[in-house]
Amino acid sequence: MRMNDGLWVCGMACLWLVACGGDGDDGGTSTTITSTPTFPGPTTDGTGATTDVAPTTSTSNGPTADSTDTTTPVGATETTGQSSTEATLETGEDTTGSPMDPTTDTGDDTTGEPPPACGTIQVVYRDFKPMDTDFGCHQKGNPAWPGLVLQDIGADQKPQYNPNPPAPPNGWVGITPQITSADSFAQWYNTIDGVNLEVKGELMLMEIMPGIYSFSSNAFYPLTGLGFGNNVTPNWEGQSFPDINGAFTTEIHTSFKYEPGQTFNFSGDDDVWVYIDGKLAMDLGGLHGVVNGSIQLDTLGLTPGETYALDAFHAERCDSGSNFRIDTSIACLVPG
Repeated sequence: MRMNDGLWVCGMACLWLVACGGDGDDGGTSTTITSTPTFPGPTTDGTGATTDVAPTTSTSNGPTADSTDTTTPVGATETTGQSSTEATLETGEDTTGSPMDPTTDTGDDTTGEPPPACGTIQVVYRDFKPMDTDFGCHQKGNPAWPGLVLQDIGADQKPQYNPNPPAPPNGWVGITPQITSADSFAQWYNTIDGVNLEVKGELMLMEIMPGIYSFSSNAFYPLTGLGFGNNVTPNWEGQSFPDINGAFTTEIHTSFKYEPGQTFNFSGDDDVWVYIDGKLAMDLGGLHGVVNGSIQLDTLGLTPGETYALDAFHAERCDSGSNFRIDTSIACLVPG
């Protein structure tokens, strides 16, 4: 999944990226990416059933020449100073987690304000080269394949590779394995000299209607022009993408106060794992096209008023399409 910018909500959306040293890197200079998104109101419902891993109508995010992105841009151009992409910011849920009716909601409730009393969410991106073992279209598949990681987050607060994953779901097509090995997976969310480059950012969600906080991009390339640089060298399929940098992972650690009725929804590609209180609550693993997932927090046995960790991990592993969307009624996600 890719984007050319993250968002720091403040009426203007801002992402501060600091590139670390390495090939194609500028040795630690900082870059500020700013954009002014618009809020046109919903064009899709963007929701899925609880932990839904059924595919949407998009094509697989595998290394095929005809892979397409079915998320429709609405003309919100985000200018970064390095390149421009179109991003949609739209709601898909009301405060109960049920789909909104796009025929009756006009988007007029959008306030463009940040969640109350919240700081920015710290993000760590890690850039990989186009022919890394697990990136650059080395594998392909559709839809998601649950079970590639263990149910408990590791002691290091990272996903744990499952050496004995279950069979893929009915209707799944693709290449096995989806993750080459435990050793290759250990590189995804750890900074390793010569293997990846770490780029730090900040992400915050926009309130797009009362009580719903969202970020959405159908061109999710936060590392374009950063890290190892754009994908000018061919990937495993012999493809090059000089205008984007599309082989990376995303790591987020936050905490929140649980209140009844909260939801956390995600729609996108590729791998996404979300842990709440250290337990896997959303499992959209593997390479795939756009897939929807929804967490109804009332089903997790949490105690109202208590604070819990929410840890999210994402990977964009093939350059043919990148989508990333969060809709949540959690009013305040703070760095965990």
